[in-house]
Amino acid sequence: GGRSSRAVGGGGVASSAAAGGRVRVLTGNPHLAVERAERRFGFELVRLYDCGTLDTRRLAVEIRDPRVVAVYSQTLSYTDGISDDLEAILAIVEAENERRSGAGLPLVTLVNDSCLAFCVLVHNDGRGGRGCLRLLDLAGARCTTPLIVTLDAHKHLGVDKGVSSCVGSPGTLSHLAGSVRVGAQPTKGMLVRALADLLLVGVDGYTRIYRELAEQMRRVEAAVEAAGLAVVHRSHRAAGSSVISAEDPAGVLMRKLKRRGHSFASLFNLYPSDPARCQYGWSLSLTPYALRDLGGAGGGATALEVFLRDLGRAAAEARAADSRLATLFSANSLPGILLRGGTEELYLFTLLWRPGL
Repeated sequence: GGRSSRAVGGGGVASSAAAGGRVRVLTGNPHLAVERAERRFGFELVRLYDCGTLDTRRLAVEIRDPRVVAVYSQTLSYTDGISDDLEAILAIVEAENERRSGAGLPLVTLVNDSCLAFCVLVHNDGRGGRGCLRLLDLAGARCTTPLIVTLDAHKHLGVDKGVSSCVGSPGTLSHLAGSVRVGAQPTKGMLVRALADLLLVGVDGYTRIYRELAEQMRRVEAAVEAAGLAVVHRSHRAAGSSVISAEDPAGVLMRKLKRRGHSFASLFNLYPSDPARCQYGWSLSLTPYALRDLGGAGGGATALEVFLRDLGRAAAEARAADSRLATLFSANSLPGILLRGGTEELYLFTLLWRPGL
């Protein structure tokens, strides 16, 4: 799946890098699989993020380090549903590669994680005045920069779990020829079923499905804000983002919604540079499967409609149960979480960031 495609991308970069010292990969706030690739391939991962996205101002400075061999960008972040500024990032990397090419130095590879981003790619195709978040389209035929793009078919196209792709411009993945890759190759049966899905649904069918999903995501954003929660890094959300992340003081709504059968990715240390802000929240990644009709189990509603209904009820319960004693403690503190009936694991997770623990 996505872990394999990211590992292949990381392996392609590490294999192409010149020997003689630890190389560096610049990124914003990437998927955990990138940190696994760092340990596996031995490169140094340098985080340059601003409100979750890759900070292009710092990138323009750091990329001139000769140890930098790659830049890792995201069309859609699994953590908070935001998108990097791919056009600006590509321009910075391309300018550096033109300089390196003239000096006879190794080029910087731009790796683009689109594993979760199918809905974003549908809505940001560069046509009709829309922005473009399709890296290969942005690059064009004259691009000097080596490019690697990952995309998970199993998350979006209805194919078997584990069918994921890693596409590279000429020369970027050839370094992996003959390498042993465990579990990376899908079976012929999986590929046949994937092709059957593509032919059955078709381009127009997938476009229609994902336009409907984007419309429903707008409902989710509105419901989150109506519940009194703030959408994390809202200003960096692209059209079609299928991931929603919300600030949840003390993790109160997370606990109430989990009791109703909903599950989330936990968010903590959201704003480490501003400890007074809400540091906790949750993230929800949606696919068209969320639009399925639950029938009698959901009272004739879709799975997403059931979630939105439960979110509204949980928010009302939280407002009614708010105590004066709880307000004496910060919602980020352990006493504040316990007195509000929140999710204490979020506080424990923050301790993992402290050295020595």
